Amino acid sequence: MTLLNPPLSQPEQKRFDPAKLAENSDDQINLSDFNKYFYASQAISHQQKNKVFRLRHKVYCEELNFEPARLSGLEQDDFDRRALHCSLADTQSGELAGTVRLIHCQQDPGPLPIETYFAGRITVPHLSPACFPRQHVCEISRLAVAAQFRRRIKDSAAKDLPALSSSSRPFNRYIAIGLYLMATALCLENGYYHGFVTIEPSLARVLQRIGIHFNPIGEAIDFNGKRAPYYLDARDVVANLQPEYRDLMRRLTDQLLTEPPQSISNKPTIANTSLKWAIA
Repeated sequence: MTLLNPPLSQPEQKRFDPAKLAENSDDQINLSDFNKYFYASQAISHQQKNKVFRLRHKVYCEELNFEPARLSGLEQDDFDRRALHCSLADTQSGELAGTVRLIHCQQDPGPLPIETYFAGRITVPHLSPACFPRQHVCEISRLAVAAQFRRRIKDSAAKDLPALSSSSRPFNRYIAIGLYLMATALCLENGYYHGFVTIEPSLARVLQRIGIHFNPIGEAIDFNGKRAPYYLDARDVVANLQPEYRDLMRRLTDQLLTEPPQSISNKPTIANTSLKWAIA
């Protein structure tokens, strides 16, 4: 892959213990087993996308009341027409555990959500979406984790964090992290190097501990809870990820570029491919 900017060096970091992400963690947990429980895939077909929109409706409309309920039971907006959608499914039941989308400007150079909701509020102008070629910018949004795969944490205001708390299944608390790693993989695969996200500062701090470094570009506002705008360079994420999470990202990427197994999808499996950055 040809990079627009010079390679980023990997800074020295204190090793991060993934078990400390959640309370009541199992010291024996091994992230290499994550894929035994969850399978990563893209939603390509109309049917696959509807499953994603249905999960989003349950989380955003029925549980959190962030969006108005739709008669269709599908949570959608205009940005979905220029977005890539991916999800994690339970390997045994095939039920969606979580989903996230990646809004891009490849065919439509229109504004990203962050440019609308934070108009005039960006305090780091040189990291605003307008400073980068439109074909290389994107926004990660609509992360949702199904209720049965999460447990609320004590701070009810931290709406983005339920998947990081302890659960009856030890790997459930890594679903949100897996979804962000998948979104980053799609950024790199498609050349959307300059990513933006609007999340709680507390979640940004948690993700930074594993090597996903979000750069704040504005103050938090009251938008479905406290939300702040952040910028990240997808190549920087790869350079800084803790080793166990880089390995997890590689495995999730391999799955994203293939069709799901028969237990999750009835479509025939296509040949597996690997991202160049993942094997560099």
